[in-house]
Amino acid sequence: MVKFTISEGWRKTLTCALALSLSGARMALASDPLPGDLVAPPPNVNIVLYYNEFSDAGALQPVHGHGYAKDTHISADVQALRYIRTFNIDGMLSGVQVVEPYVSFIGHQTVGVASTPFGPGRASLEHGGGFAQPWFGTFIFPVANPGTGTYLVTGVWLYPPIGSYDKDASLNYSKNLWEGEIEIGARKVLLGDPAGQNLSAELWGEGYFFGSNGSAAYPSPAVSANNIPAIYQEFGVHNPIVAASAIPAKLSEEPEGEIHVYFPYQFFAPTRAQIVPGFYQSFGGKQVYTLANGSKLDSSVRSEESQLRLVLSTYLSPHWQVQLNGEYDIAAHGNSMNRNVELRVAAVF
Repeated sequence: MVKFTISEGWRKTLTCALALSLSGARMALASDPLPGDLVAPPPNVNIVLYYNEFSDAGALQPVHGHGYAKDTHISADVQALRYIRTFNIDGMLSGVQVVEPYVSFIGHQTVGVASTPFGPGRASLEHGGGFAQPWFGTFIFPVANPGTGTYLVTGVWLYPPIGSYDKDASLNYSKNLWEGEIEIGARKVLLGDPAGQNLSAELWGEGYFFGSNGSAAYPSPAVSANNIPAIYQEFGVHNPIVAASAIPAKLSEEPEGEIHVYFPYQFFAPTRAQIVPGFYQSFGGKQVYTLANGSKLDSSVRSEESQLRLVLSTYLSPHWQVQLNGEYDIAAHGNSMNRNVELRVAAVF
């Protein structure tokens, strides 16, 4: 009987699918600022937001080299509820907020592999969904001047390791580790009247810091060859040709940074309707596994993603806003190439 194996390097490349934990594929939910989040709301109000994002990846991008699109399918639907309460502290608008996401992976999750002994291959990925880690945040606006359209906000988030997590799965939305985030954003009207038609610029910077997950596992998905000649099946060569396994390990992640740039154009002032092109860049976030014997394995997962965005939003009434966000990855390293569509509905009362 002929037996085939896949190199350790390819095992690492396959675990890059863990980017959908979702490290570099961090979905544009809640803590990911969207256009208009830099316009200070009134104090002493309640804001409830509902998010629904569909994300699809058709290629896996290694840290170095080219992506592999053959037979890759990583799709998820993420819904989330977010609650915000605003108030004043020493005359500055402030607030607290909490988010609870729920993730559902859609269909059979597979990832393409560039080469096996018989050509392109594919790996079937186990996945775990359900309620993800809750997010708790607070923010303050040191500057909020509607007359000039000038705003500055700072905020912090804390993500405790609570939620659905399957250590044997290759895909998890939660990482089951403590995570902290610091963010700062600035907005300025460049052209026009802040109360009428205008063009603004928004700039966000975010930093993420991580603990460790001592209950993780280093996954090795099963790999199949697409082009095994029929004659080899007579000798017992069938798919999959590599058995899946999960080795107990500790998962650690290095700090990650993100930059968001938006140019909101408000074209209909009565409903604050705007169209917003934008750009997103993340960097860092290297994930490393530490095995029981102390050896370290690079997961080949990074948070290095370049993404174009286009957002449409409008108020339906003074208390209801709807926003549609489209995202398109133009580059990724140690991550999946994502195409995302997100709907956000906000209610203020």
